Formats: sequence, C-alpha cells, structure tokens
Amino acid sequence: MPPVVAILMLANAALLLFGAAQHAGIRIGPLTEPVIPPAAIVETLCALALIWGGVAAWRRSRHAWTSALAGNLVAIAGVILGMVALAIGAGPRTASNDWYHRFMLALAAAAILILLLPSGRIALRRW
Repeated sequence: MPPVVAILMLANAALLLFGAAQHAGIRIGPLTEPVIPPAAIVETLCALALIWGGVAAWRRSRHAWTSALAGNLVAIAGVILGMVALAIGAGPRTASNDWYHRFMLALAAAAILILLLPSGRIALRRW
C-alpha cells in the first residue's frame, strides 16, 4: 500500500495542474478562472515538484523522505507566492481561486506534518 503522504502529494499535484490549465485559459466544464500565465507556470512547477516527491514516496526510494519534504516546500512557496500576489492586486481575484490556494496549502501542510511524525519516516522506509 502506498504511503498516505504520496497520495496527498499526487492529489495536490492534480489540483495544481487543474489550476494551471485554467490559468492558461483552458476551460474545464463550467469552471473558469482568469487567464494568468505566470500563475500557470508557477502552478505547473509546483505540481512537478509534488509529482517528483510523491513518486519517490510511493516507490519508497532511497531519498523518499527528503524528496517528499522538498516537493511540499516548493509547493508551499509557490502557493504563498500566488496568495501574496493576489493580495497586493497583481492579478484578478476570485473566490474559487482563494479557496484553491487555501486547499492546496492545507494539503501540503498536512503532508509535511505527516512527514515530520515518527510514523511518517517509518512509512517511507524501503522494505
């Protein structure tokens, strides 16, 4: 069974890619967000970091814990950058975008909390 942290990270990566697609101008069903190319780039980079760390955790690679922690820290930095940019008026703001940011931040924080628990280290050991 894959570690919970890997599942959280890959779910967060999917959410970030969803946001990146919308900020790139791709309409997904009835959901739309303003086109913000820098946000699409940052969200894609954050998603790639989470995928890298999530796959390492899933496979319990030699550097799984470090990779998972780094992936989540990159995601947190990117999400906070987006939140700050929106707060200072650097782009159009929507209620759904604010919600996405909070949810992505919560997922990354939960993953880091799991990683910092003793059971989080044990779960990522190679068998």
